Amino acid sequence: MTKKTSYLFDLSIIVVSYNTKEVTLQTLKTAIADLKADNLLKRVEFFVVDNDSKDGSVTAVKKYMSTQKVRYTIIANKDNNGFAWANNQAIKQSKASAVILLNSDTITKRGAFKVLLDTFEKNIVNEATAHLSSESENNTDRLGIIAPMLLNTDKTIQPQGGNFPTLLSLASQMLFLDDIPLIGKLLPSTQHTGRNVKMKKTDKGLVSVEWLAGTAMMIRKEVIDEIGMLDDGIFMYGEDIEYCMRARRHHWDIAIQADSQIIHLGNVSAGSENALTGEMKGYVYLWSKFKPSWQMPLVKMILWKGSFLRMIAHRTIKKDLRRADIYQRILGKIWSF
Repeated sequence: MTKKTSYLFDLSIIVVSYNTKEVTLQTLKTAIADLKADNLLKRVEFFVVDNDSKDGSVTAVKKYMSTQKVRYTIIANKDNNGFAWANNQAIKQSKASAVILLNSDTITKRGAFKVLLDTFEKNIVNEATAHLSSESENNTDRLGIIAPMLLNTDKTIQPQGGNFPTLLSLASQMLFLDDIPLIGKLLPSTQHTGRNVKMKKTDKGLVSVEWLAGTAMMIRKEVIDEIGMLDDGIFMYGEDIEYCMRARRHHWDIAIQADSQIIHLGNVSAGSENALTGEMKGYVYLWSKFKPSWQMPLVKMILWKGSFLRMIAHRTIKKDLRRADIYQRILGKIWSF
């Protein structure tokens, strides 16, 4: 059993904003409404970290939060040093036994936070067995990181997470091997999409995964104490994979709690140039940190070929010239990442 530590709160909700005033307010309103419904407000503190927004986000958030009976802190940065860096600012000030990194473009569904908090309370860390078994799947004797099931606005499941990066799992994703009928669902893939989707609407309880999205990632404070905070060497995209890789190396279990659901609007922006470029940079960074150097040329070749295939597909099949042009620009950058 882990040593009990006294905390002022059960949960710190951390929201990082950047020129997203209206959706940030929606995120806060739906989160607070859910907490109120379950009488959890006194057990929770909020942090809103603004990365130098120019749309009046800080003023609007201050005005709204001042009307709510909730403990909150607003951090208004004068520059934008990225998602991980901003979250770390709040984590350092957290006085709770768990934190949740909540994207500023989310809508909390009824009961989401209570289910997540109850999951940690019910799954007490068992140090006697954790280091022996947590490398295998479906173990929760050292449950350290969880997330809700993510939904699109039409209530369909939004894929999140995947297998840890290897040459095979990266090739499976980038070269569309995981989309091949019959074979695709059997292959490891860094992104559980297409035929490789693991989550189903009928899922209940905990579903073990290797990594999950930072969209609504809840982390036990013991994990942070043991492995540290997010890697702020990553500006955006890939920090969730990196953190889960570090956690798993320290025998922490990771799972999606299907009984908790949060809508994520960000799938709409997933095709932006920053997102697509950030994804490629993220993989290169992960390999430079965790993998042998001889693999790097192969990784960049896989990323180049995958980007080339996507450029051709968007230009000739999907007729999406905007995204085709993005991938064409990425092709010219990959070898310099």
